[in-house]
Amino acid sequence: MYSGKFLKNTYSLPYKARCLSNVSNFLPKPSYNLHYFLLSSDIPFGENEIHLIEYDDTSFSIRNVEIFEHKDEIDHMVCLGMHEKKQGEKKVILCTSGFQSFDVSNGTEQMKYTCSLWQGCVNNMEGKYSDDVVVRRDPQVEEADTKIDDEVDTKIDDEVDTKTGDEASANVGDEAGANVGDEAGANVGDEASANVGDEENEVDSSFRMNGNVKRKYVCGEGKKKEPLENMCELKSSEEYVRIKNIAVDDYESEFRKIAIIDKYHYTIFEKNKNDINYILSKNVEKELNYGVFDPHHENILTVISDIHFYGYDIRNNKEIFSTYTNHKANLSSIDFNTNIPNVVITSSNDGYIKFWDLRFIKTDFFTLNIHSHWITSAHFNNFHDELLLTTSTDNTVKLHKIEYSSNLNLQKKETNYELIKTYKDHEESVYHGAWSKTDAWVFASLSYDGRCVVNSVPTEQKYKILL
Repeated sequence: MYSGKFLKNTYSLPYKARCLSNVSNFLPKPSYNLHYFLLSSDIPFGENEIHLIEYDDTSFSIRNVEIFEHKDEIDHMVCLGMHEKKQGEKKVILCTSGFQSFDVSNGTEQMKYTCSLWQGCVNNMEGKYSDDVVVRRDPQVEEADTKIDDEVDTKIDDEVDTKTGDEASANVGDEAGANVGDEAGANVGDEASANVGDEENEVDSSFRMNGNVKRKYVCGEGKKKEPLENMCELKSSEEYVRIKNIAVDDYESEFRKIAIIDKYHYTIFEKNKNDINYILSKNVEKELNYGVFDPHHENILTVISDIHFYGYDIRNNKEIFSTYTNHKANLSSIDFNTNIPNVVITSSNDGYIKFWDLRFIKTDFFTLNIHSHWITSAHFNNFHDELLLTTSTDNTVKLHKIEYSSNLNLQKKETNYELIKTYKDHEESVYHGAWSKTDAWVFASLSYDGRCVVNSVPTEQKYKILL
């Protein structure tokens, strides 16, 4: 439930949300204090929006750069970079997957999973930050507010009837009349009709979580939506069966390969100078959930299935390693340490993380329970690998510091762990976390209610790492 507070490092989509992606800025003369992220709405079988936001780490402020129209649902999204074309046009390129409907010859609709590349024009790079938060009421919101107002009035009347004399009058006059939200409104509905913001950084609390009802646009009234141009559809030799993840090999600079992981297959596409080419598809005969490229071996793709993970050489589709992780629930994500080869982290719905050395894969070398509910994402910092970012359905984001030897057998080395900070900015399940592509210290998180929060590694931790 929403508190009604709006902080400068917070951005809210007007819908429920699911996907968050960091953005590589390949524009000429990029500003290193500016960080870009893409976030998408989650409206099944409906038109969606993708918001490009900019975070300024000098003013700790977020602004909306562009809103893009996306006609179909979005299950997964990854940004492939922001570029400037020869004509000076700025473009953002992204890849999305989802369930899409098609008209067929007999007049009926066919539904299938698709994955496509898109590009959109970025016209508002020079926009200015504003302390004014402009809100927009949707007719459904107005109707919902009227309902809550009626319920509040009824509640007040009931309280008056049950109290006597001066006590009832005092309660109505001083509490219910003066601040409906503090007393009567707190017991009705969503509580969010209370405390219309007196502070500069508050917004009208009637914009609350109410299904897919629009809450607020940080970007302001009347923001024009930009169309997305469909560059190509990434078609496999077989139809996709519920796409689970889009993995991108973009560790060095621009992306080179894309892997689409569906329920039973992985499908590889490779970028050349002017096109994206289909390379291969493999049925692994296991139910997959996620996949990631190895940053140290460009032809190795690692996928997870229930409580196992497997490594494949995509040049010949050969399985080269596998292990049983002994997690108590299904795996939710896997990530590679980009600085130290062979180090992998797995996260699970059991709330645990485990660290693995692929040279000694039979057992993990470090296990820790870090969340009270499902872990939804776990990501190493690409610059300082001792930093780890995790998100969870326990509504928290956690920043960890884990130090271990980079050489020899990690099984025999001491691992030092520290929980740096628990961030409690979210009020619903946090689905994704992402480190900035611009800077080592900035990261974003996105929760199901559409709230995106951008934070930084605490200053004292920066000094400990750098000095």
